[in-house]
Amino acid sequence: MSETDPTGAAPARPPVAGESDVTFPRLTEAQMATIEAAGRREQVSAGQILFSPGDLDLDLIVVASGCVEIIDAYGTPGERVIVSYGPRQFAGELNLITLEPTLLTARVAAAGEAIFVSREALRAVISHDTRLGDMIMNALVSRRAIVIEAESGARLIGHGGDPGTRELREFLTRNRVSHRFIDLDGSDLTAPTPDGRPLAEDDLPLLIGGDKILRAPTILEAATALNLRAPNKTAKKAWDTLIVGGGPGGLGAAVYAVTEGLSTMMIDSTALGGQASTSSRIENYLGFPAGISGSELAERAIAQARRFGLRTAVPERALSLRHEDGRYVVALDSGDELAARTVVLATGASYRQLPVDGCAELNGAGVFYAATLVEARMCGSGAVAVVGGGNSAGQASIFLSGTAEKVFLLLRGGDLGASMSQYLVDKIEAIENIEVLLHTEVREIHGDAVLAGLTVEDKRAGERRDLDVGGLFIFIGADPCTEWLDGQLAKDDDGFLLTGGELDVTHLDVDPINGGRPSMPLETSLPGVFAVGDGRTGSIKRVASAVGEGSMSVRLVHQYLASQAALGRS
Repeated sequence: MSETDPTGAAPARPPVAGESDVTFPRLTEAQMATIEAAGRREQVSAGQILFSPGDLDLDLIVVASGCVEIIDAYGTPGERVIVSYGPRQFAGELNLITLEPTLLTARVAAAGEAIFVSREALRAVISHDTRLGDMIMNALVSRRAIVIEAESGARLIGHGGDPGTRELREFLTRNRVSHRFIDLDGSDLTAPTPDGRPLAEDDLPLLIGGDKILRAPTILEAATALNLRAPNKTAKKAWDTLIVGGGPGGLGAAVYAVTEGLSTMMIDSTALGGQASTSSRIENYLGFPAGISGSELAERAIAQARRFGLRTAVPERALSLRHEDGRYVVALDSGDELAARTVVLATGASYRQLPVDGCAELNGAGVFYAATLVEARMCGSGAVAVVGGGNSAGQASIFLSGTAEKVFLLLRGGDLGASMSQYLVDKIEAIENIEVLLHTEVREIHGDAVLAGLTVEDKRAGERRDLDVGGLFIFIGADPCTEWLDGQLAKDDDGFLLTGGELDVTHLDVDPINGGRPSMPLETSLPGVFAVGDGRTGSIKRVASAVGEGSMSVRLVHQYLASQAALGRS
């Protein structure tokens, strides 16, 4: 076991306030005056707890005098101070915007005064004072990355090789829930849990978040405990628009929809951010000359949309779509239903697996479809292999070269630049520990519980060789996630949704609900139902284009709603 006890004891990290002006800024006197006008000033005493793990009703806490500490694992042997805030600094993290419960503790280290600003008042401050709002939002986003990197917050205890543990760990990681994983492989279960009960195999994986202790929870139970599922999901309320899928297309639609005053609900079966959130680095996205990780881009977009009132629910898988009483109703696998006047489908596509025995069985146990810090840590510092010739494979190879001793990039074709951007080709060719193997395919995957290596073949020479790798990263394309819409919307032969000009009269639903008008761009064969991103036929398969389609869809939503109002159907 890698920790000193199951509650997650770890070496203390020194306070970090002051390391970065962006992450830990000090407010000016004028900004303090603005904050005070929006909040309430109170005396605070040494040792006072200002918030605790599990709290949902959170305030931005601005220190006027004294000192406030943010503590991980408060009251346990693993207690440690993450950061200390002094005068004119503010305590708070991204959950102030996302409505997630806090997983840390705020304690007064030195008596003084603090100004407490409610969520509602904070939103008003951010909207009315652009400079102060930018400072606060940038700090909150940066702090989320710090608490995740520090492996603070929730505790996940289980066996690293257990499929249920791996699934829950991936869910927490994809949803940017700060946590520490405590691997019990090779350890006994003699230590007690925080409620005094001894650990038992039937309890694993064990998730500890604040005052909640979940034994062998389902993903749905974990999401509910972490407030990732929105309340009041009922077909009795009709949203202006329902967005199915939280990838770049869905997030683009969400930001524009809520900022233009549309009541908006977004659902996703796994995590907001979609596949783009698993990209280690996106370097060709407009406005980020140094590049940005997919998870950070997604997190910024989510915070931006939630600030204006976006409601979200994860994990929620859509099962069917029907038109009923002048609105659309989407049935969910949880048994709930959601109704909306319009629907934006941003369902994306699912990763393709290699047609090699053992591939599916080792998913998450050495076989991965994303290259983030979590997967890199699971692989250790040995060699890894990346399969694919597109930008995702190139980005993953570059990222993994920073942690792995050797990266083998396997391509079926003979030209690295055939489907990969030139800037990535140039970087790969300049990195010494990346070896590109052209005309090469995986023939065998070795290992029972975890990946133990590969056998690959050079198709030109017919020669095989073994690769001693601890990780296999697969980026060979994807299939559209549109099966649940079979028989409900028009698709092409590969299952991608037909929209706009790709539809002909044989596809169109000429029911009176649309008056027989031609479909708008991005509109599917059902009026008022739009498709954006990778699940749409003819999509460009780029983050920027998906975001653009998402934003464009909102303009079309307005146009559709206006046409319905003109027909007296609003």
